[in-house]
Parts: sequence; structure tokens; C-alpha cells
Amino acid sequence: MKNFRLIILLLVIISCSERTPVPSIELLNPDRTKEIYLSEILHNIQVVRLETSENILLGENTNYLVSERYIITIDNEKILLFSNEGNFIKVLAIAGNGPEEFIRAEVFAIDGEKDILYINHRGDRQHILVYDLKEGKCINRIPTGVDNLISRIIVMDDSVLTIVPRLNKEYNLYYITTSGRFLYGITPPVVKGIGLETSIQKVMNDLFYMPKEYDTLYSVNKTTKKPYCFFIVDDRFTFENNETGNFVYLSLNAPTFMIANKAHASIKMNPDGETYTMSGDKVTLYWIDKRDFSVKEIKGFHNDYFGIDEEFDPFKNYIFINNNLAFVKYSSFNLKQLIKKSIESKTLNKEVMLRISALNDQINENDNPVLVIGKLKTD
Repeated sequence: MKNFRLIILLLVIISCSERTPVPSIELLNPDRTKEIYLSEILHNIQVVRLETSENILLGENTNYLVSERYIITIDNEKILLFSNEGNFIKVLAIAGNGPEEFIRAEVFAIDGEKDILYINHRGDRQHILVYDLKEGKCINRIPTGVDNLISRIIVMDDSVLTIVPRLNKEYNLYYITTSGRFLYGITPPVVKGIGLETSIQKVMNDLFYMPKEYDTLYSVNKTTKKPYCFFIVDDRFTFENNETGNFVYLSLNAPTFMIANKAHASIKMNPDGETYTMSGDKVTLYWIDKRDFSVKEIKGFHNDYFGIDEEFDPFKNYIFINNNLAFVKYSSFNLKQLIKKSIESKTLNKEVMLRISALNDQINENDNPVLVIGKLKTD
């Protein structure tokens, strides 16, 4: 019996000693900076010119979803379906109050394996519309189980969605089946804190969750949360100072890196004591290497596939991620200006020069946007 107890004690000691500490990431003043190059994060890059005609013109305030087979564009007037080569297929929906219409799509997600589009919009806030992309039509309405709009949809597998509700005191996130059956959820922390919003990201097959209440990023398996890392932020906004301060949120979470945004803002609680008004005046971006959790302040973004350099704007989103794909978007007008500047610099190698010269000849200033799409590198 004594030997048995000794073995158990040794196993506990070994288990504790092998437990990996949770990394703490300081978003203060790193002594290293980073310039991001598109080729270091993407491979199998392709250029997609979205087809242009009078009835399918896309404005600046257009959202894009990308899968292996389709590209979807969503604005306040219409939802369009394109092939992965940019050829227009059909109009999925138009704005309006009719049964097949929508009012301002707020949240959307694409299941790239089943070719399904999910949308929550203001005209039917208690449901998620389901579009079959192969058939090109709406095939279902999934009840969300909450009265308000939702702020995030993640496709977990072929029958489960993860939802982040808005203004919900019961859950920060919850899971439902594609038939609308509630499965389980994660409740908000007891501590009262403030941030931009509760965020979730699916990276390959892993789900990450960061509550707005405090600065811990979790890896999640159903309702089990495991701390992945802690963020340390100087002059962190709290309800006690309730004037100005910093808070952190993730703008990108990829297989090998994360981009964390430290935002400085003036924040005032509204009379209801629950909501607040925020006015941001500064944001700093940090590159976090997932291999060693080293931190570098981001100072620039370069599309070296096009040989393009732009003046860096930390308030701008340069890269968008859909599952294992990522893309950069350019209006044709801006792209032609950038190409002209790059060609005039006379610093491009022959391959890049030929690539962008050919593209410049193919697009007109009033054409629909151009997407540069690639697969995220995993090592």
C-alpha cells in the first residue's frame, strides 16, 4: 500500500512538473518591429478579377466571403455569387421586405465543404438564413433562440454552428444544430470588464474564444476552456477610471501567427449601466509568433506578389481570413494607381513586372474589385 501511494505521488509530481505554463504576452513597447510580406503568410496565390457589368457593380462598403469554389459579395443592396475565378453566377438576394429579400446583413459565414451560406440580417433578426450555393437559393431559416441580432457565426462541422449573441447576459457563445436545437453554451465571466466584443475564431479545426470582459485567449472544446495565452496591456481601461484607456482584441488568428490590436479610446458608460459609447483615437498592431509567442510591433504591410508598397494605416484591415484561405482586396481604381507607382519605382524583378503589367492592361478603373487569394501557410 505504501509503495502504491508513493507511485501515485510521483505521478502527480511528474504531471505537475510537465504542465506547460500559459504564455503571457506583453503588448507594451516591444523592442522589435515587423514588416509583413504577403508571401510569408500565403502560398498558392491567385489573382481574381470579379466580373463587371452594370447590374453587379460593387461599392467600397462590400463584404467578401471566399471558399475553394465560390466568392460571395454582400452589401446593403444585394448578395452576389461568383465562381472562384471571378465569373458572375447569380444574384442570391436583394434588399427589401419580401420573403426572399433581406435588410442589412449583419453576420455571415460560409461552409466551404458543403457550399452553404449562413446570414443573419435585420429584417429577420431571430433567424439565420441558409443558402445552398449549388442551387443558388435560400433553403432554410434556423432559429437563433435569442431576440437580438447575433455578432458572429462559426461553422463547426456539417451540423453545428457556434454563435456569439449581442446584448445577452446568459451566454457569451453557444452552440446550435443546423436545425436550431440548442446544445450548450459558455456563460460570461462573473468579473465585470470591458472590451470591443466577445470574439471567436476557428483556426483550422480549433476554436479560440476571447471574452470582452478580460484579456485571456482560450482554446475551446465544446464548453471546456483552456487558457491559451494572457495579454498584458498598459493603462488598461476599467470601469473604475471610466474615461480613457487601452483594451486589446484580435484582428487575425492564423495557424502560425496572431495579430493583436491595442486600441486606445475614450469610453463612457451609458445611463443604462450596461452599454457604452466608445471613441477610438489610436491603435497599435502586434505580430505574435505562435511558435514562441514572441511579439513585434507591426510597422508595415507589403504585397510583394505585386511589388506594391502602401503607406501603412493601423486602422485598416489588410488581410481577411475565411477558414484556411486569406485574401487582400483592391478597388480597380486604387490598384491601377499602385501598379503605376510600382512600375515607376524601377525596383521590381522581371517576374513581378510582367505580372502586374499584364494585370494593369486587363483592368479598367471602374471595374469591380480584384482579390488576391491564397492558402494560409501552416509552418
